[in-house]
Amino acid sequence: SNCLLVVRDGKIVEEDYYNGAAADVPQEVWSATKSYTSTLVGIAQDEGLLSIDDLATEYIPEWVGTPSADITVRNLIANDSGREWTYQKDYLEMAGGAPDKTQFAIDLGQDAPPGTTWEYNNSAIQTLDRVLTKATGMSPAEYAQEKLLGPLGMADSTMTKDPTGNTLTFMGLQSTCRDMARFGVLL
Repeated sequence: SNCLLVVRDGKIVEEDYYNGAAADVPQEVWSATKSYTSTLVGIAQDEGLLSIDDLATEYIPEWVGTPSADITVRNLIANDSGREWTYQKDYLEMAGGAPDKTQFAIDLGQDAPPGTTWEYNNSAIQTLDRVLTKATGMSPAEYAQEKLLGPLGMADSTMTKDPTGNTLTFMGLQSTCRDMARFGVLL
Protein backbone atom coordinates (compact mmCIF):
# COMPACT_ATOMS: atom_id res chain seq x y z
CA SER A 1 0.00 0.00 0.00
CA ASN A 2 1.23 3.45 -0.89
CA CYS A 3 -1.53 5.58 0.57
CA LEU A 4 -4.12 5.78 3.31
CA LEU A 5 -7.16 7.98 3.04
CA VAL A 6 -10.06 8.16 5.49
CA VAL A 7 -13.35 9.81 4.58
CA ARG A 8 -16.03 10.65 7.12
CA ASP A 9 -19.32 12.29 6.21
CA GLY A 10 -18.03 12.93 2.69
CA LYS A 11 -14.88 14.77 3.81
CA ILE A 12 -11.26 13.65 3.91
CA VAL A 13 -10.17 13.46 7.56
CA GLU A 14 -6.81 11.70 7.09
CA GLU A 15 -4.57 11.37 4.05
CA ASP A 16 -1.08 9.90 4.02
CA TYR A 17 1.28 8.80 1.23
CA TYR A 18 4.25 6.41 1.34
CA ASN A 19 6.97 5.07 -0.96
CA GLY A 20 7.02 8.16 -3.16
CA ALA A 21 3.27 8.09 -3.90
CA ALA A 22 1.39 11.38 -4.24
CA ALA A 23 -2.24 12.52 -4.32
CA ASP A 24 -2.23 13.18 -8.07
CA VAL A 25 -0.24 10.14 -9.28
CA PRO A 26 -2.33 7.13 -10.37
CA GLN A 27 -1.10 3.68 -9.43
CA GLU A 28 -2.17 0.09 -10.08
CA VAL A 29 -4.98 -0.95 -7.73
CA TRP A 30 -4.70 -4.65 -8.65
CA SER A 31 -7.74 -6.75 -7.79
CA ALA A 32 -9.81 -3.80 -6.60
CA THR A 33 -10.44 -3.56 -10.36
CA LYS A 34 -12.81 -6.52 -9.98
CA SER A 35 -15.16 -4.35 -7.89
CA TYR A 36 -15.27 -1.76 -10.67
CA THR A 37 -15.95 -4.51 -13.22
CA SER A 38 -18.83 -5.93 -11.21
CA THR A 39 -20.22 -2.41 -10.77
CA LEU A 40 -20.11 -1.97 -14.56
CA VAL A 41 -22.04 -5.23 -14.94
CA GLY A 42 -24.61 -3.86 -12.48
CA ILE A 43 -24.90 -0.61 -14.41
CA ALA A 44 -25.38 -2.54 -17.66
CA GLN A 45 -28.09 -4.62 -15.97
CA ASP A 46 -29.79 -1.46 -14.69
CA GLU A 47 -29.76 -0.11 -18.24
CA GLY A 48 -31.38 -3.33 -19.50
CA LEU A 49 -28.34 -4.32 -21.56
CA LEU A 50 -27.82 -7.64 -19.78
CA SER A 51 -28.96 -9.62 -16.76
CA ILE A 52 -26.61 -11.29 -14.32
CA ASP A 53 -28.79 -14.37 -14.81
CA ASP A 54 -28.04 -14.45 -18.56
CA LEU A 55 -26.11 -17.43 -19.79
CA ALA A 56 -22.59 -16.30 -20.62
CA THR A 57 -22.99 -18.06 -23.99
CA GLU A 58 -25.12 -15.08 -25.09
CA TYR A 59 -21.84 -13.15 -25.14
CA ILE A 60 -19.28 -15.95 -25.43
CA PRO A 61 -20.51 -18.25 -28.22
CA GLU A 62 -17.36 -20.39 -27.96
CA TRP A 63 -18.91 -21.98 -24.86
CA VAL A 64 -22.09 -23.20 -26.60
CA GLY A 65 -22.25 -27.00 -26.45
CA THR A 66 -19.35 -27.26 -23.99
CA PRO A 67 -19.23 -27.95 -20.24
CA SER A 68 -19.17 -24.13 -19.84
CA ALA A 69 -22.59 -23.70 -21.49
CA ASP A 70 -24.51 -23.30 -18.20
CA ILE A 71 -22.30 -20.54 -16.74
CA THR A 72 -24.19 -17.33 -16.00
CA VAL A 73 -22.83 -13.81 -15.74
CA ARG A 74 -23.56 -14.11 -12.00
CA ASN A 75 -21.24 -17.16 -11.82
CA LEU A 76 -18.43 -15.17 -13.43
CA ILE A 77 -18.83 -12.30 -10.95
CA ALA A 78 -19.18 -14.63 -7.96
CA ASN A 79 -16.07 -16.73 -8.76
CA ASP A 80 -18.14 -19.91 -8.76
CA SER A 81 -18.12 -20.47 -12.53
CA GLY A 82 -16.10 -23.68 -12.24
CA ARG A 83 -13.76 -22.44 -14.98
CA GLU A 84 -10.34 -24.03 -15.21
CA TRP A 85 -7.90 -22.72 -12.62
CA THR A 86 -4.30 -23.39 -11.70
CA TYR A 87 -1.77 -20.91 -10.39
CA GLN A 88 0.34 -21.50 -13.49
CA LYS A 89 -2.48 -20.80 -15.96
CA ASP A 90 -4.15 -17.95 -14.03
CA TYR A 91 -1.20 -15.91 -12.84
CA LEU A 92 1.72 -16.86 -15.04
CA GLU A 93 0.17 -17.72 -18.41
CA MET A 94 -2.92 -15.47 -18.51
CA ALA A 95 -2.06 -12.51 -16.27
CA GLY A 96 1.68 -12.51 -16.85
CA GLY A 97 2.07 -13.78 -20.38
CA ALA A 98 -0.95 -13.86 -22.68
CA PRO A 99 -1.06 -10.86 -25.04
CA ASP A 100 -4.80 -11.51 -25.64
CA LYS A 101 -5.92 -12.13 -22.08
CA THR A 102 -9.63 -12.30 -22.91
CA GLN A 103 -9.29 -14.99 -25.57
CA PHE A 104 -6.84 -16.95 -23.41
CA ALA A 105 -9.40 -16.89 -20.57
CA ILE A 106 -12.27 -17.87 -22.86
CA ASP A 107 -10.26 -20.78 -24.30
CA LEU A 108 -9.59 -22.37 -20.91
CA GLY A 109 -11.55 -25.48 -19.98
CA GLN A 110 -14.04 -26.24 -17.25
CA ASP A 111 -12.99 -27.83 -13.93
CA ALA A 112 -16.42 -28.16 -12.26
CA PRO A 113 -20.08 -27.48 -12.97
CA PRO A 114 -21.00 -23.82 -12.41
CA GLY A 115 -22.16 -22.96 -8.91
CA THR A 116 -20.55 -26.01 -7.27
CA THR A 117 -17.13 -24.69 -6.29
CA TRP A 118 -15.56 -21.33 -5.48
CA GLU A 119 -12.16 -20.31 -6.84
CA TYR A 120 -10.53 -16.87 -6.94
CA ASN A 121 -10.22 -16.98 -10.70
CA ASN A 122 -8.71 -13.99 -12.52
CA SER A 123 -9.25 -15.64 -15.89
CA ALA A 124 -12.98 -16.09 -15.28
CA ILE A 125 -13.30 -12.42 -14.34
CA GLN A 126 -11.35 -11.45 -17.49
CA THR A 127 -14.08 -13.06 -19.63
CA LEU A 128 -16.35 -10.22 -18.44
CA ASP A 129 -14.43 -8.05 -20.91
CA ARG A 130 -16.22 -9.94 -23.70
CA VAL A 131 -19.57 -9.95 -21.85
CA LEU A 132 -19.52 -6.18 -21.27
CA THR A 133 -18.25 -5.41 -24.77
CA LYS A 134 -21.02 -7.45 -26.42
CA ALA A 135 -23.74 -6.17 -24.06
CA THR A 136 -22.86 -2.46 -24.18
CA GLY A 137 -21.37 -2.10 -27.66
CA MET A 138 -18.24 -0.48 -26.25
CA SER A 139 -15.14 -1.59 -24.43
CA PRO A 140 -15.44 -1.79 -20.64
CA ALA A 141 -12.79 0.96 -20.44
CA GLU A 142 -14.98 3.31 -22.52
CA TYR A 143 -18.12 2.23 -20.68
CA ALA A 144 -16.39 2.88 -17.33
CA GLN A 145 -15.40 6.40 -18.39
CA GLU A 146 -18.93 7.19 -19.55
CA LYS A 147 -20.96 5.53 -16.81
CA LEU A 148 -18.80 5.29 -13.69
CA LEU A 149 -15.41 7.00 -13.55
CA GLY A 150 -16.50 10.20 -15.31
CA PRO A 151 -19.74 10.70 -13.38
CA LEU A 152 -17.93 10.13 -10.06
CA GLY A 153 -15.29 12.72 -10.96
CA MET A 154 -12.55 10.09 -11.02
CA ALA A 155 -10.47 12.19 -13.43
CA ASP A 156 -7.20 10.46 -12.52
CA SER A 157 -8.48 6.89 -13.11
CA THR A 158 -8.46 4.69 -16.20
CA MET A 159 -9.02 1.03 -16.95
CA THR A 160 -6.04 -0.28 -18.88
CA LYS A 161 -5.89 -2.73 -21.78
CA ASP A 162 -3.86 -5.75 -22.78
CA PRO A 163 -1.52 -5.62 -25.82
CA THR A 164 -4.39 -6.61 -28.16
CA GLY A 165 -6.74 -3.88 -26.91
CA ASN A 166 -8.96 -5.84 -24.49
CA THR A 167 -9.88 -4.04 -21.29
CA LEU A 168 -8.33 -5.63 -18.23
CA THR A 169 -11.29 -6.47 -15.99
CA PHE A 170 -9.52 -8.59 -13.34
CA MET A 171 -6.82 -5.99 -12.59
CA GLY A 172 -5.35 -2.99 -14.34
CA LEU A 173 -7.30 -0.01 -13.05
CA GLN A 174 -4.92 2.90 -12.54
CA SER A 175 -6.26 5.23 -9.86
CA THR A 176 -5.39 7.62 -7.06
CA CYS A 177 -6.24 7.29 -3.41
CA ARG A 178 -8.71 10.19 -3.70
CA ASP A 179 -10.43 8.62 -6.70
CA MET A 180 -10.66 5.30 -4.89
CA ALA A 181 -12.30 7.15 -2.00
CA ARG A 182 -14.92 8.53 -4.40
CA PHE A 183 -15.80 4.97 -5.38
CA GLY A 184 -15.82 3.91 -1.72
CA VAL A 185 -18.26 6.68 -0.84
CA LEU A 186 -20.50 5.56 -3.72
CA LEU A 187 -20.53 2.01 -2.40
